[in-house]
Amino acid sequence: MECPACGQINTDDASTCLSCGQLLYMGGASIDTTDAEGRDQIIIAGNIDFPLPPSDTPDSPQPTSPPPVSSRLPKPSSLPRVEIETAATEEKLSQTAADEAPKPPPLKKQPSSSPLPPPSPPSLDASPRATATRRSAHMIYAGFWYRFLAWFIDIIILLIVQSVLGAVALMTSLAVVFRGADFSASSPWVFAGAYGVMVLVSIALSLLYFSVSESSRWQGTLGKLAIGLKVTDADGNRISFLRSLGRYFSHIVTNLTFGLGYVLNVFTARQQALHDLMTGTLVVHREVTAVDLVYHPAVPARAAQKASVLLVWAMSTLFLLSVVLVGQSLVETPKHQVSTAAVRMHDAEKLGAQATAAVTDYWETYGSFPPTLDAADFHQTSPQVRRARIDAESGVIYLELGFSPLRKKTLAFVPEIDEEDDLIWRCHSDDIDPQYLPEHCR
Repeated sequence: MECPACGQINTDDASTCLSCGQLLYMGGASIDTTDAEGRDQIIIAGNIDFPLPPSDTPDSPQPTSPPPVSSRLPKPSSLPRVEIETAATEEKLSQTAADEAPKPPPLKKQPSSSPLPPPSPPSLDASPRATATRRSAHMIYAGFWYRFLAWFIDIIILLIVQSVLGAVALMTSLAVVFRGADFSASSPWVFAGAYGVMVLVSIALSLLYFSVSESSRWQGTLGKLAIGLKVTDADGNRISFLRSLGRYFSHIVTNLTFGLGYVLNVFTARQQALHDLMTGTLVVHREVTAVDLVYHPAVPARAAQKASVLLVWAMSTLFLLSVVLVGQSLVETPKHQVSTAAVRMHDAEKLGAQATAAVTDYWETYGSFPPTLDAADFHQTSPQVRRARIDAESGVIYLELGFSPLRKKTLAFVPEIDEEDDLIWRCHSDDIDPQYLPEHCR
């Protein structure tokens, strides 16, 4: 609405001008601006009037004209309504000014808390102000193959050191044994003692290497440091020497499970092997902090890693079983061959006894040895003997064997005359291993 006095644009529901305070028309009604005595008055803010000073000009007669517009305005009795509307207008203006005033920036909405309240930060010995690292969840806990490579490096290092110690022990024992070129009967005991000392030193070296390294400020062996791993407790802190020592001995239990204790690494929530579960330890990547373990309490191995580990374990198990079976067969084969050869040798010896009996009868009859076994009326055969013959001059009977592993080997029966001029026979062989011969032929 436009003010008729100053031209100020006001709101449609305003009762007074915002600039000069002039009353505005409201809903088509008008307000009389004269007082009861006919004098003009100034109305400011709707209800305060100030009488104009008296004019020096004489009152002129009122022209005969239509009544002014002010006569159609409401009488002063309606001013309270104007006051109310003016007060409402001022309140509305103050509210508008308050709305237009600059507001402080809204506070950022805090992220909603997780269903489980975060645990209190664990105590850190190395870095009390540790924060979470920007790492993938699967780069928190050390997987099976990372740990295998670290173990392989440690084994190579230990083998080198133990080989050096073994060489020193051997040279020392040799110096003790051969001092002054005097080889005594106690030399084997010296070598045995040197070997025993070397074994004990190797075990002690391995024990101290793992226990001291994993409980030190490096928190890992040389192999783990090379791969970028470290050993911690369940909260990410450095473990004590006693716990590290217990972890070393718990490997014995893991080794007794035919490797299943190591394969367990890919099936646990924190990729722990059996000895880790027994001692409450973790193997994590080197940059991992305790805060990372809080935000990643469980990161199982991936399916590909599980499949590869199970495949390698199955192949290794089959290989070891085959080696054991082959070794057992190699050990048992000679025994089986000896037992089988002993049975066949018994048949060959029985044939030789029959031949010696025929030759003895011929010698008692003719006083000499027969030129052939056929002449002594010996015609027996056996599948264990390829050929049987006799030396006419010495009377030695030769049996050429025909079974494995003694094929083409010869068993000889040699005649001898005792004190009573009786012919006795003795068996022996020059090319048969004594283990295949009967007791009386060795």
